[in-house]
Amino acid sequence: MSLPLPASRLSLALILSCAAPAALLAQTPPDRLPLGPYEASVVETGDFNRQLLVDGKVLAEDGLVLLDQALELGGVSLVTGVAGAGGNACNATPFVVWLQKGVPQIAGPIDSCSYFETEVRGDRLVFASAALPGSPAEIWHWSPSEGLRPDQAEGFSPDASETWTDFSGLAGKHPIEAMSFGPVYSLLSQSMSPEDWESYIAILSGLGSGDLGENGYSGSACVKLNCDAERAWLWIDPARQQAVALWMGPEDEEPLSWPYERADWPEWVQLEAARIFSGAG
Repeated sequence: MSLPLPASRLSLALILSCAAPAALLAQTPPDRLPLGPYEASVVETGDFNRQLLVDGKVLAEDGLVLLDQALELGGVSLVTGVAGAGGNACNATPFVVWLQKGVPQIAGPIDSCSYFETEVRGDRLVFASAALPGSPAEIWHWSPSEGLRPDQAEGFSPDASETWTDFSGLAGKHPIEAMSFGPVYSLLSQSMSPEDWESYIAILSGLGSGDLGENGYSGSACVKLNCDAERAWLWIDPARQQAVALWMGPEDEEPLSWPYERADWPEWVQLEAARIFSGAG
C-alpha cells in the first residue's frame, strides 16, 4: 500500500513524473535548505552532474540530485532528498543528511530503482515503494538512533473494493499498475498457469507505458537492455470485462498469449499485437 505524500514530497513526485514544466514552475525543488548552523545545497558541475554540499563538503554526486524538505526528528535537524543517475531507466531514491556531533552525515541514496514515498511516523522517516504484482513493496526507515535500515517487504494485494466502474482510473498507468486493477488482476492471476503468470509479470514490470483509448486500455513494456527479445502487452476491454495478455521471452520463437485462442480476439487487437511484436506470432 502506498503512503500519503507530504506537500513538499508531492512537489518532488510531480517533478520526477515528468509533468509539464509550465505547471511546475511554482513547485521546483529547492536548491538550498537549512541544516542546523549549515546549509545543504545542490550545485551543477562542469560535466553536468549535480553535487550535494553541506558546509562546503561534497556528500553526494550524481546525474540527478534533488532536495526535498528540512525538518527536525527526535531532536535532530535533517534534510531529505533523492539522488540517482537520471533518465527514465531507474528512479532517483531517497537520502537523509543530518548532523552528528556537528559533523554532516549522509545515509542513502537507497540502492534501488523503485519510486519511494515518504512519511513521518513518530521518530522515524519511512520510505516505501508501492507493492505491485510480482514486486513487493520495498520499505526502509531512518531514525536518529538506527540510521537507514530496510524493513520487512510487503507483498501485493489487490484492492477488493475496485470494480469495473473504476476503470477510468487506469488513464496513463504503466501496464504493471494497470495489472494491479482488482478485476483484471483476479481474472488473469487465477486463469493463467503459474509459469505463464510469472514470466508475463516479470516482463510487464519493465520499461513501458500505457493509456486509455477508444477500445479500452492498452499498455506495453519490455526488459531493460533487451527490449527486442523480451516484450509484453496488456489490453483491457471494459465493455466485455475481458483482458488479453501477450508476452515474448528471450527463448520464445513467437509471442505467447492468454486467452490462448486468438481467433476470438477483435481484429484491432490482432493488428496491434502484430505491430508491437514486429509481426511475430
